[in-house]
Order: sequence, then structure tokens, then C-alpha cells
Amino acid sequence: MPIIKNLKATDILEDLESKLAYVPGGRDHDGRPLIVISVPPEFDSTTKSKLESLIIYFTSIFSEETKENGLVLVVDARRSAWRVTRSCIRLSTNLIGSKVICVIVIRPDGFWDKRVDSCTKSHKDGEPIYVTLTRLHVYVDFSQLPYELAGNKAYNHVEWIKKRMKIEDYSRDALELVSKMTNLHQRLNTLDGIRMMQSNDVESYWEMGTELLSTARHILQSGRNLVSSMSRESSKDILDTIQGIHKLLDSIELKQMDIENSWAEMERNLDTARVIQDLERGVSSVTDWILGPADTMLNSCCQVGFDVSSSEELRRQHEKIELQCRETYGRYAELLHKIDSLPKNRLPEDLKSQRDFMDFVCRSFASRLERRRNVLITSQRFFRLVSEYFDRTSEVFEQLVMGNRNYNFSQASIKLLTLERSQTILDSLERELVKEGEKLSDILSMPVKDALGREVCVNYNEDIINVKDILDATNARKNIFNDSMELQKLSLKQIALIYMYESDAEQAVKWLNDLFNVLLQNHMEIGCNVKEIQSQKEEHQSFQETAKGTYEYGGQLANGARVLRLSCRISLESNANLFSKLRQAWRQFRSVSQEQLTRLRVCAVFHRNVEDHCTELQNLAETVTALYHSAQDEDVAAKARVKESIRDILDNREKLLLEVGRMVRLGRLLKTRLKEPLYRRL
Repeated sequence: MPIIKNLKATDILEDLESKLAYVPGGRDHDGRPLIVISVPPEFDSTTKSKLESLIIYFTSIFSEETKENGLVLVVDARRSAWRVTRSCIRLSTNLIGSKVICVIVIRPDGFWDKRVDSCTKSHKDGEPIYVTLTRLHVYVDFSQLPYELAGNKAYNHVEWIKKRMKIEDYSRDALELVSKMTNLHQRLNTLDGIRMMQSNDVESYWEMGTELLSTARHILQSGRNLVSSMSRESSKDILDTIQGIHKLLDSIELKQMDIENSWAEMERNLDTARVIQDLERGVSSVTDWILGPADTMLNSCCQVGFDVSSSEELRRQHEKIELQCRETYGRYAELLHKIDSLPKNRLPEDLKSQRDFMDFVCRSFASRLERRRNVLITSQRFFRLVSEYFDRTSEVFEQLVMGNRNYNFSQASIKLLTLERSQTILDSLERELVKEGEKLSDILSMPVKDALGREVCVNYNEDIINVKDILDATNARKNIFNDSMELQKLSLKQIALIYMYESDAEQAVKWLNDLFNVLLQNHMEIGCNVKEIQSQKEEHQSFQETAKGTYEYGGQLANGARVLRLSCRISLESNANLFSKLRQAWRQFRSVSQEQLTRLRVCAVFHRNVEDHCTELQNLAETVTALYHSAQDEDVAAKARVKESIRDILDNREKLLLEVGRMVRLGRLLKTRLKEPLYRRL
């Protein structure tokens, strides 16, 4: 089969769903990603084709850097013949080639009984490694193995396929957009501005550009959302995919900038000159003001503040500077509009040069002014976040960690939830703080240029060091705070468990008392025959088992709460009282229940024996009557035999009457016992 490039998940969806091979996301001890192959019982042409497609597809989703570092092939051959396993290994290694650093074959335990390899034979590079499932952890940690391979890494193959299809759909749309944007950019660069504006095609190009830019914003946002949804993933294939998506996003943003720049360039080419003399004076006035007073005014501002109040003061000062520049900006915008409105063939080269110079000076100054504004906004936001983080951590620490140390069992779970929510909010705040601090350091590290593009000597080293010190202090505070929070959360979790265990144990005591009351109300009757008594006895024994299970359940909960109380060094008095109530309820129930079970058993024996004795007496009477009637028509010898039989029957009757008398006495005792109550309340 020839190697097919650019395979997509939709092309081999059925092969992927067969799970003949899959990428669980784990890595070996050297960080190389795993590809797992489940060797089938037979290796026909269909299976071979599926495996080829899957191996080619899996190798295509990893980056070249990952493939250069090597892949690990885990072959699950526990339920297949060796010839099939060998074919799978040979096919897979041939397809992947030198990118396979290690092949691990999982064989059943019986496989080792048939191996005749010398125990001194060393493993050579490139040869498969044969292990049992229990030895697989020598090469791959349990946390990196899926459940199918006795690991504890969660892996959902269906979700993996859906994710791959979603990624590939997005990549297809993004590449299609890049192609369209490249085509539009090339066409815009070849346009003649004036003739294009005079024609009717400009509207179509504008609509096309607007539609593409709108689509680009949508796809950029979709890509960022897709990357954000996979940001917590650690699988190498996902990380490589995220890297590829980032490249696509960069490409779209570059194309977006190219198209926007092309539009701006075309619009500039469409402008024509108007009033030359007034424009020259206006251009000179704006340029002189920007290069003179404005540049001097901005050069005097080179601080970013050291706290919230100082950064706010600097920002107010900067806003005053911006207000002073608005009139010049308005004049500059008006001049640009007039110059750009002139026909191209009437625009003098001198005015064009002055206009370009003014535009460059104003844009450079505006960029520097905007950069200064961004620096102050970032600085102010950073210091506000620092202040807020330190204040809120102190507040949470005082209220939830170092507050009242008295243990309120019923409120422990609520306090734990509040603590966890506070920690989540503070972690988010800390991440935002670090992000703003790093952003501020990066901005301060960038060179500053004046309106003519020359570098201005502005030293921000002290501010950068100050930001770094604040970030270090924040990190140290975060570590100390999180340690304290974790200890407090552990204590609250144990207290919440104590409350839950003891509440359930109290419920077990209540259930035992309820079962005891039900026993006294509904399980006191004794049946009138053996069958009815047997049914009552089975029902009563089932009732006993229920009560016993309740008692054992409550005992386990009370013991668990006791262990937690010992761990938290909390008084055991209430736990001991609870356990005492549980034992008392169980003793009370068991005493009455056993008494009722004994009565049922004795009554069953009494009824069974009485029925048997009555049956035997009836049989004796019928036998004697039959012998008496038969002896009247017989000879003397036969009558003698009949009399002998009657004497034997009479002997049996005497013995039976003794048993009957014993049962009568037992019945009287049982009657007296049944009149006594099962339980006497104090």
C-alpha cells in the first residue's frame, strides 16, 4: 500500500473507532509519546490496511521535533499469536522507520515459559523489548498508562476522536482563510488606486476584504478558544497540535495586517492634493510643534511610579499632555485629509515629501505617546493588582485561616467551600498580577524612539528591578499562603468528615431504635402451624440481618470519626457517648429479637411433633381396627398372629403416649412463656 499523506480523521473514522491502535497521551520515562497497538487475533489484508492508515495518521499528528526525539511503540500482544504480533511489529516499524526509538511488546505470562533465550543475552538497540503487563511500569510509569494497560491515566478514545475532528475542521477552515487572504493581498498590491476607485470593483473588493477580516476575527477567536480548551492538556500530540494552531493564528494575523496595510496604502494612493501653499504652512507648523515643544514635554516624563497612588498621579499628568496634543492631532488629521483628497497627478513631490515626513513624525510621536500611556496603564493596573492581592490574602488569612479556632462541625463544609472559592479567586488574581508584571517588564525593556525614529536614552532599570522584586515577594507570599490554606483545608475536610460520619452514626442509632419499635409492633405474633411459623421465622431472620447491617454500618462510621478525632486532637467524649448509644440500641434489639426467634423455633418444634404424634395415633387406631375385623373370619392360628400384632401395637402406643405427654407438658410451658412480654419498658 502506498503511503497516503495528509490523512484526516474523517478519512479513517471507522479505523480509528476500531481502536486497533491509539495514542493514549502518555509518555515513557524519557518523555517520548506512546503509540499503543492492540494486536488482533488474525492479521488479514483488511486489518493490515487499517493498521497502516492508523500508523501513518498517528505519526502525522506529531511535530517533526517530537518525531526526531523518537516515539515509543507499545504492542499489546497478550491475546494474539506470535506470528500475528511479529507481522504487526514489522509493519509498524517499517511505516514509522527511524522515528521509533523503542518497541515494547506486552506478552502473556505463559509466553515466558516457552522462551529459550539465554538469560545473559543483553538487549540491543532497535530490538523489541518483551515484558509482561506487570513489568511494563519499568519503562512507562503507571500515571502514563491507560486503564487497559493497568495504568491510572484517564483516556476516552471517543472524545479523542471528536477532538481530532474538531481540530482538523478548524485547521481546514484556517488554511482556506489564509489562502483567500493571500490571494486578496496579492490582488490589492497590484491595484491602481485611482482607476480602481473610479471603477465599480472597489466595492466588491471592500466587501470581500470586510468579509475576510470578519471571518478572520471569528477564526482567530475560535482558535484561541480551541487552544484555551486544550491548555490543561499534557499529551504530546495535543501540545504539538496547539503549537500548529499557534502558527496558523500567527499566519492569519500577519495576513490580516497585510490586508489592512494594503487597504491603507491603496487609500493613500487614491488621495490627491488641494491647496498647496496653506497645506505646506500647516504641515510645517505641525511638524515643528511635534519636533519641538511636544518632544521636549514627553522627554521630561520617564517615570512609571512605585505604587498605586504614584502611578495614578503619573497617569493624570500624561492625560494633561494628551489634552495639549489634541489640537495638533486635529490639525494633523485635517491636513492629512486634505492632502490625501488631492488628485495624484496634482500632488507636488515637495508637498508629498513634507506630508510623508509630517505623517512619520506625528505617527512616531503618537506611537510613543500611546506607548507611554500603555506603560502607565499597565503600571497602574499592576500596582492595583498587587495591592488587591496582598489585601485580600491578608483578609482571607485572618478570617478563614487564622480566625476562630473553635471547631464548628456543622459549618466545616461551608467554611471549606468558602476557603476553596477564595483560593481559586486569589490564584486567578495572582496569575493576572504576574501576567501584568511580566508585561510591564517587557514594555520597559523595549527601546524608546523619538518622533524622528532615533533612540531616546531612558533608563528603566530601577523600575524593572522594582517589578521583579514585587513579583518575587508575591510568589513568596503565594507559597506561604497556599501552604497555610492547604493545612486549613485539610483540617476542615477532616472536621467535615467527622460531622458527616457521626451524623450518619446517629442516624444508624435512630434506625436501630425504629427497627426495635417495628419489632415490638409487627413481629410479636406466633403462627398456628408449622408453615406459618417457618415463614415468620425467615422474615424475622431477614429483619435481624437488616438490624445487624445497620449496627455494623454505624460502628464503622463511629470508628472512622474516632480516628479522625484522634488525628485532629479533638475530644473523644461525644464519640464515646455515640458509640455507647449505638451498642445499647443494638443490645436491646438483639435481646428481644433472639427471644422472639427462640419462641418461633420452640413453637415450630411443638407443632411439628404434635402433628406427627396425632398422625401416628390415628394410624395405630386404624391398624388395630383392621386387624380386629380380619381376625373374625380366620382360623385359630391366624387369630393368634393377629393378637400378637395387636400386643406389639399396644407397646408402641405406650411409647407414643409417653411422647405425647412430654409434648403436652412442653405446650403448657410454651403457653406460659408466650404470655410473658418480650420487653418490659422501664
